[in-house]
Amino acid sequence: MSTPPPDEAPRHEATLLRSTVVTANLRRLTFGGSGLHGFASSSLPDERVLVHFPTEPPHARSYTVRRYDPSAGELDIDFVLHGHGGAAQWATGARPGDRVRLSSASGWFRPPGEIDWLVLIADHAGLPAIGRILEQVPHNLEVRVVGHTADPRDRLRFTSKARVAYTWLPDADTLLTEVTTAALPAGIGYLWCAVEARTARRIRSHFRRTLSIPATHMHVMGYWREDKEEWERRYAAVSDRIDAAMGDAMIAGKDFEAVRDAVDDAMEREGL
Repeated sequence: MSTPPPDEAPRHEATLLRSTVVTANLRRLTFGGSGLHGFASSSLPDERVLVHFPTEPPHARSYTVRRYDPSAGELDIDFVLHGHGGAAQWATGARPGDRVRLSSASGWFRPPGEIDWLVLIADHAGLPAIGRILEQVPHNLEVRVVGHTADPRDRLRFTSKARVAYTWLPDADTLLTEVTTAALPAGIGYLWCAVEARTARRIRSHFRRTLSIPATHMHVMGYWREDKEEWERRYAAVSDRIDAAMGDAMIAGKDFEAVRDAVDDAMEREGL
């Protein structure tokens, strides 16, 4: 289930210590400093923080905590260096000593007890979380990674005790086709997905409605939104209809997932 993080406020000042090239379009920034004293990990491998950047105008964006080492007082965040967004521009030009502010950490990866298999689905933005998940899962688990990166140089393989098979796709359309046509393994499993918001909505619909997978056995989340400014303009024009669909579902006494269904359906009707 995808509930909002409880605390978005900037609670910790983090100082950039060093920058490491991970792939052609992925850069790891390691933060530290006294401002991280008191930072508490959620202990969930897909945990995220809202990073508040010192830009003008102010800019904030959610990022996965790729690594947190409390003994060293260090925290890693992997930045995708693409486009012209404020976060990518800041990460490209960041130097040791530069500072950002971080919210508290929260995450969603909660498989139900013992499982036989795990399917992880992500584009470039979700790869840091997949890396941390794979580093923590048990050795006897069967894991399938379905990934989408436009640049083949960004196709990572992560250290893991589990048995991991990778499928890489060149774009969101082929990823969606792969996910909605491939058979799932036998046994009890868990699906975790982090992709662009509209693709995530369609993947969730397939898992929930076509395959009847219960919410406790999956987490599907839109990590980012393509053409966000244009989307926000179009959303503003129809937001009353989206809100009405949500309100009607809540008045009918539907649970969280059913309310989310109603909102997703309204988004599809409006072409959002």
